Amino acid sequence: MSKSETILLVDDQPENISIMIEALHSLYTLLAATDGATALERVAGDPRPDLVLLDVMMPGMSGHEVCREIKGDPVTRDIPVIFVTSLDAPDDEARGLRIGASDYITKPISPPVVQARVRAHLDLKRAREQLQSQNTALEERVRERTAEVVQAQKERVESLKHFADAMAHQIRNPVMSIGGIAGLLLRKTPEDSPLATYAEAVREDSLRLESLVGVISEYVSLSAEPFREVQINGLVESALNKARGFADSSGQDLAVESGLQPALVKVDERIMVTAMAEIIINAMEFAGEERASLTIRGGVGMFGDELAEAGLSGSAGRRYGVRISDAGPGIDREVLPYVTDPFYTTKAQGAGMGLTKVKRVICDEHGGTLLIESPAASSENLSRPGTSVTFDLPLA
Repeated sequence: MSKSETILLVDDQPENISIMIEALHSLYTLLAATDGATALERVAGDPRPDLVLLDVMMPGMSGHEVCREIKGDPVTRDIPVIFVTSLDAPDDEARGLRIGASDYITKPISPPVVQARVRAHLDLKRAREQLQSQNTALEERVRERTAEVVQAQKERVESLKHFADAMAHQIRNPVMSIGGIAGLLLRKTPEDSPLATYAEAVREDSLRLESLVGVISEYVSLSAEPFREVQINGLVESALNKARGFADSSGQDLAVESGLQPALVKVDERIMVTAMAEIIINAMEFAGEERASLTIRGGVGMFGDELAEAGLSGSAGRRYGVRISDAGPGIDREVLPYVTDPFYTTKAQGAGMGLTKVKRVICDEHGGTLLIESPAASSENLSRPGTSVTFDLPLA
């Protein structure tokens, strides 16, 4: 019979080792040690044992100490250790198992019992190794398949982007011509003529259609480029600067209270700045006042429990949570479920794509989660006015 497995026998009494040799020599390759230090040398040597039969009561280094050393080393911790001892009290057995032993055999030993226990734990070890090997192969296959899917997705997105750009160009030119002709007609038509009203309607609709074409082109272009490490404070400041440009053009003041824990996040800076700016601009548009007030807070793992309770996240400790809150009028209960839907808007003007872009960037392109809450949508927590937008980002 081929002896493919190696057993290390450790006992300070040579006669006990002889008994175990008699029980196992025909089945396995055997190594022996009569003290703890030699046992650790054998465990770390070549061939490395597949299992250790270890006496507990030994002078110098006890069996418990030897087992603790074996289990504390990443190289040897998966080797099963079976204590062989005359200690048979439940507390002694429990102590050994807590240290990391796989089993307990009491002296005097019974050769059939020793053979059966050894075989059982070797089979378990082999099954664990096979499972680990299968898991490793499966993980590698998943990585390969994921890379293939990501590449295919990138190619589809790039194809869609080219198509949208071409369509935008084909639509924009005639729309601009229609709008230009309507504007010219408006200038040459008397103000009290019904034709002026029609021309104005055509001109306004052409401008809206041109704006929609631009918004759709921008939405399609939001596919992420390779991520890079960015300081979260710099990322938010870039978004605020972009939003301040809107504030200047609309005659609003923007007051921001910021509380961000420093950290590096790994994102596509261009589209993430766009998404954050959209959140801020959306809050400013609905502020209904000359001064819009925002609070921005964030930190590693922050808001993870709230995202998890909403069924949106399970990895808060590995991500950076951000919340942007405003002091505006809030969002109605009936409206809140639809605010990220394409082209949904309650404004007299606008394409209704702002929060749709935010969801695309945070959820689709960065694997994040997005939670929009408003006290106006609930009878609870009315002490906090306005709307909060909570999301998480991957850490560097």
